[in-house]
Amino acid sequence: MGDGLKSSSIATRFKDLYSYILSQWFILGLGLAVGLAAAFPHVGMSGGPLKAEYTVEWGGIGLIFLITGLSISTEALIKQAKNYRLHLVTQIISFFVFSAVVYAIVAIIRASGTHKIDSTVLAGLILMSILPTTVASNIAMTRNAGGNVEAATIEVCIGNTIGTFITPLLLSMYLQKRDGWGFILPKAAGGNGLTAIYKHMVEQLGVTLFAPLIVGQIVQNIYMSQTKYWRELLHLKILGQVLLLIVIWSTFCNKFASGALKAITHQSVILICFLGVALYTFFTALCLFITRVPFVRQDGDSLGKCPRWKSLLRRQRFGKRESAAVCFCAAAKGLVLGAPLVSILYGGYGLETQAIMSTPIALYQTTQVLLAQLSVRLFKSWIEAGEGDDDFEGHRSGLSSDVERDASALRIISGGVEPSSNA
Repeated sequence: MGDGLKSSSIATRFKDLYSYILSQWFILGLGLAVGLAAAFPHVGMSGGPLKAEYTVEWGGIGLIFLITGLSISTEALIKQAKNYRLHLVTQIISFFVFSAVVYAIVAIIRASGTHKIDSTVLAGLILMSILPTTVASNIAMTRNAGGNVEAATIEVCIGNTIGTFITPLLLSMYLQKRDGWGFILPKAAGGNGLTAIYKHMVEQLGVTLFAPLIVGQIVQNIYMSQTKYWRELLHLKILGQVLLLIVIWSTFCNKFASGALKAITHQSVILICFLGVALYTFFTALCLFITRVPFVRQDGDSLGKCPRWKSLLRRQRFGKRESAAVCFCAAAKGLVLGAPLVSILYGGYGLETQAIMSTPIALYQTTQVLLAQLSVRLFKSWIEAGEGDDDFEGHRSGLSSDVERDASALRIISGGVEPSSNA
């Protein structure tokens, strides 16, 4: 009897372990992609046997956006498109606050006069900071955490659309020749300046982003039942993440094949990894603080007795599900658009320079996926702890006193502290 129970307990533990490993398949796939790129870099590099500059940068990325178009509800997009506060908070943090913080860090490093950090890597950090949010992983993380998937989806669409035009402008603003960045100014293949850069962007991104996205939306609205059937049969959500892993694999193939990781100093690699962890943690906590504003929570007084400014701030707070979407989107940077943008913005340079410029993007992508996966359970438990708190969504004023849970969530993201029993 005892042996049977013991065997059953061991079998249950192995089953739980197996289920957990399966749930972390994307992280395992990420490690496999980097490992294969290191072992066989010439297979997935640009100009290699697979012609990745076409099959991956054009075909693979185009399929990702086609799947996105087939998966997004047009009605949901229209609904969330009206949420201007959501757009302002997410995109301002993603493009302007993020880049300003990174530029300040880079300026401090340059002012120190150190020669241990490669200048091209510092320029790559600035480029990484002005990229739009990623495409697949943040939506998946939002869904797994119980967040507002519609909000995450519309922010991905808006961010990657406006990022096509904002990124080159911000890069030109930050990398000024008079500030010593003349060696790495954007230069498209066949010409200099924004005109040549936008020409290449319209050609490549029009084919890989806008066209498949629009086609997907049209097909979905004309053949709704058929699209849903094939979407579930082919597991398009998983296929989209697999394609993202292929893009990451190809990017690392270019890095290892060009010797980009060997061409930069070890200190540069350490700096990129450290900043990746610090930046993602900081901006996740910042997004959570801004969307929740813990210090304006109701603490026993009725809404009518509190100051008017405090009441106004309370009404501007986001619900927990929307807050999770903002956190996963605003703190993330996308390799899907980052890879082609580097090839466009720096097409006039050699492959080694392009590989070094995109190294911070690739390493930050790896970091954000790992940290986001680790934070999914924390966000999920936080959201499920107080569903009544979602009365804030839609500007409703039904308030509940869970300031302790908000403060606990901030401590979790910023310091790794376990949630209290009240959370």
